[in-house]
Amino acid sequence: MSWIENYIHLMPKVELHVQLEGAVRAATLLMIAEQNEIAEGLKHFDTWVDLLQNPQPDRIDELVRMINSWLHHAEDLTRSVYDVGVVLAKQNVRYAEISVNPALYPEIELTPDEFLEALNDGRERARRAWGVEMAWILTIPRDEPRRADEVARWAASVTGRKGGIVGICLSGREDAQPAGQFERAFKMAEKKSVPTVVRAGHDFGLEGVIEALDTFNPRRLVDAWGIVESGEVLQRLVDHQVSVMINIARAQAHGWVQNVAEYPLRRLYDEEVTAVIGADMPTLYQTSLNDEYLAAVEKCQLSVEELEDVALNAVRASFLPEDQKAALLADFQQEYERIRTRDEDDAGEAAAAAEEQDTPQ
Repeated sequence: MSWIENYIHLMPKVELHVQLEGAVRAATLLMIAEQNEIAEGLKHFDTWVDLLQNPQPDRIDELVRMINSWLHHAEDLTRSVYDVGVVLAKQNVRYAEISVNPALYPEIELTPDEFLEALNDGRERARRAWGVEMAWILTIPRDEPRRADEVARWAASVTGRKGGIVGICLSGREDAQPAGQFERAFKMAEKKSVPTVVRAGHDFGLEGVIEALDTFNPRRLVDAWGIVESGEVLQRLVDHQVSVMINIARAQAHGWVQNVAEYPLRRLYDEEVTAVIGADMPTLYQTSLNDEYLAAVEKCQLSVEELEDVALNAVRASFLPEDQKAALLADFQQEYERIRTRDEDDAGEAAAAAEEQDTPQ
């Protein structure tokens, strides 16, 4: 393991850009499938297993729907959350806001309160065992506008807030339904002080990002592909403190860039856009938060100090209360300094030992 890989591994982190439906490890999904006897009732099960282990970018949505249909019980959902918590904790993630789409679990017949209880059972197990804290961002699928008001009300409810729901996210193909179909739900959320997130730019590029900003006034954008084409939009993001959630592996998988080095992270950083690196669907894009951090340094030309600043963006952009953000920022900065100092001391000792060995006796 190189010095930078080790440093990234040790860095405390906040993860804001990860989807539960694409983050559960393949081995855990296959265990759930075996226990629920999915292979006995599903034609071409082996084909789906192969696709899970070797995902194809143009079939991600199809694959997500399939693998989540393998979950039949509340305990399956709880196990999935715990599994993601373990993966996060092993990357030294201290806090995560995880997107979850209740519409993607058709076989689990639970009320909203029961669904949230199953999520939080897994969350509590992960917290007790691994010390990682998690919260929920409920996803509104663009192809199901009738769910929008229901999800917004759920997020704004006392039960939802106590259950760890911290925001809502509009996600899916931008051409599925007109943006206006969701405007009422987002206005309701804004009125109730529920933070909002919108995935935009995947299908319509810059035009889709502008529509999202104009229609929804979100706190965060996901992907936001195309924003570097407009200095005006970049400035708008800075002025309105809209953070941008990015995943470099996803951009490459969908052909937005031919290689990782082309991703415009350097431009976003230089323009002072609040860019936040996340793993998105790590199982399906075959990446991890640590991998994304490493690519930012090795391929996108961020220095270690700049990577630390981007890592702190995740704290700043989180939906935590301000006092908790301040405490995390201070703790992370202190920890980064401690790790660097220790590594510098280790390097100095190694150099001194090498010099001593080279000195004639």
